This record gives sequence, C-alpha cells and structure tokens, in this order.
Amino acid sequence: MWLGVVLIVLVAGWYGWLFRPHRALKSAGRMSDQPDLETMRSRCLEAIEATAADADAGRVPVRDAHQRLSFLVREFAGAATALPVTSMTLDELRHEGFDGLAEGIAEIYPSEFSALPVQPVSHSADIARKVVQAWN
Repeated sequence: MWLGVVLIVLVAGWYGWLFRPHRALKSAGRMSDQPDLETMRSRCLEAIEATAADADAGRVPVRDAHQRLSFLVREFAGAATALPVTSMTLDELRHEGFDGLAEGIAEIYPSEFSALPVQPVSHSADIARKVVQAWN
C-alpha cells in the first residue's frame, strides 16, 4: 500500500515539475505573462513519449497509461490557456472552441474507461501527440 502512495506522490511531483510555469524575458528586460508554448509543447511531448515507453516496458498498466495520456493533453491545454481544462467535459471544451482537443480526448476515452483497452497505448499516444503538435 505504501508503495502505491509513494508512486502517486512521485508521479504528481513529476507532473508538477513538468508543467511548472516559466516566463521568458522580454527584450526590455521585463518578464512576459505569456507561457512559453514551445517549451510546454516540448515537455508535454517528452512526457507522452515517456508514458508510451513505460507502458511498452510494463512499468505502467495499460489503462493507467491511457489515463495519463489524456491528463497530459488536458494539462498542456490548461497551461496554454489558463483555463481549468482538466475538469471540463467534452461539451464544455467544444463550447470554448477546443474542438480538436475534445476530439482527441474522445478518441482516448474508450481505452481510458473500459475494463479492457480498446486500442493500444501507442495509438492513444499518437492521438495525444497530434493534439499537442496542432495546438497554436
């Protein structure tokens, strides 16, 4: 049981570090309030790759990997927009104009919530990559 708690704390800490806010210096020397989208995109893509590799190596259960991929995409979008994307429904995402994000997450949902995976983790990772790469 303690191992499970430790693993959850480590994963939460890793996500916190991964998506910590960064500020780029403006040419005038002031800090920018805009997130560095390319840095966030790069980190999210790295996390997607790590999740897929962990699932392939058996270090993460398949269902957990699908859930993590969905979470990573939502966290990326939330960091990019400063909106509570992690708690929004698909309808709310579409209402906010995030159709591509909603479609990507909807494609991951079946394997995320079913008892047996509907698609391999690599397929969900491809979907997650496409959503993050298409974000502008």
